[in-house]
Amino acid sequence: MEKSIQKLLDKLGKKGFDTEKKVNSIDMQVAFENGFTTDEVGGILALQKAIKNHSTYAFLMGGADQKPEKKEVKRNADDGRTEGAGIRTETYENEGY
Repeated sequence: MEKSIQKLLDKLGKKGFDTEKKVNSIDMQVAFENGFTTDEVGGILALQKAIKNHSTYAFLMGGADQKPEKKEVKRNADDGRTEGAGIRTETYENEGY
């Protein structure tokens, strides 16, 4: 874990922001009233985004999951039973596996 993240978490805990709900309730005014610097506010916003996206562990560890690739697949509307019948395009996500 990066030292800056650890320091921010320690400061948040000391100020009483010890749950995800409490961290998500912090806005700019509350942050500055509690003595957080501009850099720390940026860290709080990043933490709030990680909580919202259910990626708190990745935030803490400085990691990120790979973004899935989007690919197009062309298929016949009737699964190929008739040549040239209604072609449709579908988009799906490839998880990279």
